[in-house]
Formats: sequence, C-alpha cells, structure tokens
Amino acid sequence: MIVGYRSTIITLSRPKLGNGKTISSNAIFQRSCRVRCSHSTTSSMNGFEDARDRIRESFGKLELSPSSYDTAWVAMVPSKHSLNEPCFPQCLDWIIENQREDGSWGLNPTHPLLLKDSLSSTLACLLALTKWRVGDEQIKRGVGFIETYGWAVDNKDQISPLGFEVIFSSMIKSAEKLDLNLPLNLHLVNLVNCKKDSTIKRNVEYMGEGVGELCDWKEIIKLHQRQNGSLFDSPATTAAALIYHQHDKKCYEYLNSILKQPKNWVPTMYPTKIHSLLCLVDTLQNLGVHRHFESEIKKALDEIYRLWQQKNEGIFSNVTHCAMAFRLLRMSYYDVSSDELAEFVDEEHFFTTSGKYTSHVEILELHKASQLAIDHEKDDILDKINNWTRTFMEQKLLNNGFIDRMSKKEVELALRKFYTTFHLAEKRRYIKSYEENNFKILKAAYRSPNINNKDLLAFSIHDFELCQAQHREELQQLQRWFEDYRLDQLELEERYIHASYIFGVIVIPEPELSDARLMYTKYIALLTIVDDNFESFTKDECLNIIELVERWDDYASVGYKSERVKVFFSMFYKSIEELATIAEIKQGRSVKNHLVNLWLELMKMMLMEQVEWWTTKTIPSIEEYLYVTSITFGSKLFLLSIQYFLGIKISKDLLESDEICGLRNCSGRVMRILNDLQDSKKEQKEGSINSVTLLMKSMSEEEAIMKTKEILEMNRRELLKMVLVQKKGSQLPQLCKDIFWRSIKWAHFIYSQTDGFRIEEEMKNHIDEVFYKPLNH
Repeated sequence: MIVGYRSTIITLSRPKLGNGKTISSNAIFQRSCRVRCSHSTTSSMNGFEDARDRIRESFGKLELSPSSYDTAWVAMVPSKHSLNEPCFPQCLDWIIENQREDGSWGLNPTHPLLLKDSLSSTLACLLALTKWRVGDEQIKRGVGFIETYGWAVDNKDQISPLGFEVIFSSMIKSAEKLDLNLPLNLHLVNLVNCKKDSTIKRNVEYMGEGVGELCDWKEIIKLHQRQNGSLFDSPATTAAALIYHQHDKKCYEYLNSILKQPKNWVPTMYPTKIHSLLCLVDTLQNLGVHRHFESEIKKALDEIYRLWQQKNEGIFSNVTHCAMAFRLLRMSYYDVSSDELAEFVDEEHFFTTSGKYTSHVEILELHKASQLAIDHEKDDILDKINNWTRTFMEQKLLNNGFIDRMSKKEVELALRKFYTTFHLAEKRRYIKSYEENNFKILKAAYRSPNINNKDLLAFSIHDFELCQAQHREELQQLQRWFEDYRLDQLELEERYIHASYIFGVIVIPEPELSDARLMYTKYIALLTIVDDNFESFTKDECLNIIELVERWDDYASVGYKSERVKVFFSMFYKSIEELATIAEIKQGRSVKNHLVNLWLELMKMMLMEQVEWWTTKTIPSIEEYLYVTSITFGSKLFLLSIQYFLGIKISKDLLESDEICGLRNCSGRVMRILNDLQDSKKEQKEGSINSVTLLMKSMSEEEAIMKTKEILEMNRRELLKMVLVQKKGSQLPQLCKDIFWRSIKWAHFIYSQTDGFRIEEEMKNHIDEVFYKPLNH
C-alpha cells in the first residue's frame, strides 16, 4: 500500500448514530448550541454567561489562599521596639480566629492527603501562640490534633510540603524550648530527624526557618534577597530572617507590603501576580476553553512578555515561572530565546546552586519547556535539559516514590511528548481530574481562587458538552455522505469514518470551522479509496482515471475502461464538485481547478511509485523518495486544499509562496518518515522501498534508523520554527500556519507507537470518550 491509511485506521465498532436530517455544516455549531439550550433552562444559560464574565474578571483578582503556616511565622516576628511584643499582632488575631473544628490549621477546605501540611501549619501556629502567651484554648485543641494525627508524620502516602523533614523537626525543638509538650511518638520523631540530616545536606536557604540560628542569615540576605525585600518571595523565610537576624529594613517593608492590602494573613508566596497569570492561562488552555478568553489571555501574555524582556526577577528567580513563561510565550508566537534557560542545562549544577529546595513541579515544567526546541544548533540548551529531566522523572520521580499519586499522573503525561497526544482526550481527562478544591503545595498547600473554582469547572463541562454534541451532528452528516455516495461499493467500511474524523478534529478543533473539519475528514476517506484503487486497478485503469481527472470538465468524452473505474470516478467527481462549490463560496472565486490539479498530481505520483519504482525496481535517491512519497501520502493535497475552507481569503500567489512551500515540505517529510519508521521492519521483509531501506544501501539498519530519526527531528523542529517564529513580511495568517503543525500531530499520534493493539484500543477509547461518553463529572 502506498499511503497505508487503511492499515492505520483500525477496525472499530461503530457506535449507534441517531437519525436526523442533513443540515448545512455551517449551521452545525449553532444548532448544537440550540440543542443544548433546549435541554437547559434560560437561567442556566444565563448562569453560563455569568460564569464566563466572572472568569474574565478573575484576571484582575490574582490572589492565593491564606497560608496558616506562613502567617504563623510572620506572627512570630518580634517588634522592632521590643522583643517581648509581636511586630504583626493582627496575624495572631487571624490564627486565633481561623482554627479549624478539629483543632488544626491549614488549607481550608483541607484534603485527605494533606495531613502533613496540617501538622506543619498547626505546629507553626502553636509556636506563635505559645511564644506570645495567648490562645490557651486554641493551643490545647491544636495539641490534641497533633496527638490524634501524629502518625502521619512519616506516612509515605501523605503529600509532604517542601522541606517538611527539616522544618517540622526544627519546630519540634522550638516547641521544647518553649516548654510546649507535644504528644508525638518518639520513634517517628527520630525518623524525621534522620530524614532531616539527609535533606539538609542540600541547599536549604529556602527552608531557612527550619535551620534557624544555624543559618548565616547575613550571607543569605546578601545572596538571595529580592528587590521586593523578600527571601525567595516566601513570607515564612523572610519572617525567619527577622526572627533570627532581627535587623533588616527591606524584610520588614516586604511583610508590611503584604499586610497593608488590608488583611491580617499572608499567602505562602508573594507577589502572586506572575504566578497566578501563568497558572490561569495554562489552566484555561488545559481545560480547552481558552478561545473564549482570547483578549484576556493576550493581555496577560503581553504583560508576561514585557517582564520577560525586562528580565524581571519575578520570572527569572523562580524556576517554575521561568519555564512556564518560556513555554506559554513560545507556543503563543512570542520571540523568546532558550538562552534564558541555560543555567538549568546541568543536573548537578541545578540541584547544588539553585539556593532553593527543588520541587517536582520545577523539573516537570523544565521538561515541558525543553520539548519546544525549534533550532537543531541553537536549542542544544533545551536538548540537554530534556535529557536530564526525562531521566530524572523516569528514574526518581516515577520509580522511587519521590512524589504522590496525583503528581505521578502529571509526570506520566509530560513524558509523552506534547505533539503525540490527542488534545480533546486530554481536555476531557483534565476536566475529569479538575477539582474546585484542588491545590498545589510549596512549604504549605495553597489554592488560587481565580483558578480553582466552580465557575471554571461548570463552564468547562458545558463547553465540552457543546463540542461533543457538535461532533455527533457532524458524524451524522458524514454517515449520510457515506450512504448517499455509496462508499461501501468502493470497499470503504463505515467504521473508517470515525477514525478519519478524529484526524479532522485534531487538525481543525475550532467549533466554528465545521466545513473545514468535514472536508478534511472526507479527503482522508477519499485518499484511502484512491490509494486502494491504484493498488488494485491495472495500469490501464489507473491511466484512465488520470485522464478523466485531466479532462475534468469534459470527462464524458473520455469513457471508462471498466465498470469499477466508472463507479469510482462517479463518486470521486461528485465529492470534489461538492467541496469545490463550498470552497468557491468561502473564497469568492472558483478554486476548483487547483483542487483537481492537486489530486491529479497525487495520482501521477502514485503511478510513478507503482510502475517506475515497484514494477521496474528503480531505486530513487532519498531526496527524490521523500519528495514523491510526501505527495502520495497526501500531505500536500490536504494542507493546501484545507486552506480554502478556513474562512480566510487566500490568494493563489500566497499558496505558491516560498513560505507555504517550506511549511508543506517539512510537514510532508515528517508525516512520511513517521509512517516509514513504523513500517520499516514489515517493508524490509516485503522488499518495499522506504526511507530506512534506502539508507541501508550505504549503512547498517541501526545507523539507517538513527539517520532517519535525525531527518525527522530536523524537519519537525524546522516546521515548529516556521509556525511559531513570526517571519518578517509574512502575509500568511497564523491559522494557516497552525494547520501544518496540527497535521503532523495526528501523524505522531498514530505512527509514534509500534504496538498495533495499543493504537487500536486507544483510538476506540478516544472515539467513545470524545464523541459519545458523557462527562458525568
């Protein structure tokens, strides 16, 4: 088989489709909205719109939840005028007023896996109350909580705050000095102390409150104090500097700036603007609802980019912020250099000089950023980061119990390259795992109210259901097309429509681009038929088909060599004429000749493969092979034809421009090579030609595979560069460029796996989950 679509689009049982009238594809999205609305009350739709408005407003409310742990450390800071009085008595008031019913302090509402966080926060609050001799009743209840849940101190299933062993052990000793008796198991305390000794060998400046008087606070302030006066943007560490070092004006000003909001508590990180903006944009993209907030997201990313250009320390002093900003900006077409990540290329250097206790989130975000290399030479920084972060996550995070079960799922997904995943399936999983009471954790657990809330969850579910309804309607229209054009007579089984439609959804996910998505799906089905026919037809029949296409408007004068040629061409002619009519409406001019000529070129190249290469055993050069087979694969056909259906007026000159040519060549080679790598063993046995077998003429199989992968990676990076980096003078709309990148995503999705059974099962699951299965969140 030349293209291999039929072997790729695996056997699928067809879910039942409801009967319904054929509707205009342009009206499908609007109708799906109306269908959904008919099952909802007016008030619920108003609620949907209200939720969208509140989400938009959340871009201006960038705040984290209160941190009992950090507030307690700030409460322990003595007054500048008297060591016997608190500097921030309002924090003591907050502690007294915010004890939970079980006697603990911590994130509210809490989570079953946050017992260590609650123990740490509770002990810090007890130290503050005991130090200033207030809150006897609260102290009694807090001690009772520690007695009840002290078993969790060394429990491996519980999520540990950063530096927990160091800080909790130190706070136990502080409690002893204050004559605060803690009913903790001595064996557990000793275990924590042992872990503290091993942890403290690493950089502990960030958890300086856990080292206390042993820290050289003067040196830490000299090396790590931020322009805002903080140490690591951490209220707790900054407060500890004032407790143990006592004199630093900038530290006082930093804490005062937080409490002037006005409020009587502090978050676990401050300032929060950069962190909150990055996380909000990332969350909206993961939930798949970012298209509803394009202006807000652009404004947020413009601000992040301005800070990036200014080398703002809020970004560059925080590994997570730096990596997230790089990823979000690069994928949103901003010009950012990987040089800014150069300090993270060496694993040992990263762990020994960061001055901060490293979390798995930092490594996770670095790995995500490292997948965005766009230049083989200049982006070796990203390659080096990718190598060590991948190894670290595989060996230490996944296998050694370094992280909790929730974080493990994030790591497993990140290890799958982002361009090999099906975005709608991942969107569904993200929505399913999203919780309005979800949390993140540093030295204390925290939430972002503008990210973790019921509005965003309800909005995402409703949006997913609208899209799902639209997909079902489009599949009904494709089923009608299959039946009306009697594609079963050409041995195309109806089950292939579902798998072909998945490719259409990957390439054109925008709900409003229904015509483009349907066209793409139909083209895949048609190419499958053409591919099969050119393999089964005789040479004369193939030449007959080519002549019929060449004389498109006068095909009746050509005649048919056989009945099966007549059946095939009748279906083919009707399909292309129908699509050409839609394209003409969208473009305001006839583009039929170009659409037909693209098919004609493909058919001629297919004949060349069969007659000149296969039949006569002609061996092409690797360059000639990739040129011809990227066309017969259908990449040029798909990628140029689809441009007419995107709702953008596009000229013939633009479609023939060097920019389009470069995009098309790179994407075509990537798709072709991915298919070759998957089938190289099989085709080698059959004596077929592909890129691997051609290279084996001058090198070993192992070397040929390696060389083929190098060609693949070079073209993939070049394509990503052409899509993401704004070319001076380019007249090509961004959506037109994006289509090329998205097309290789479905090829990666299909061909990157060698296990055919796994592909089949994954495709079945995707069809069910994305098109039919209710969320039932």
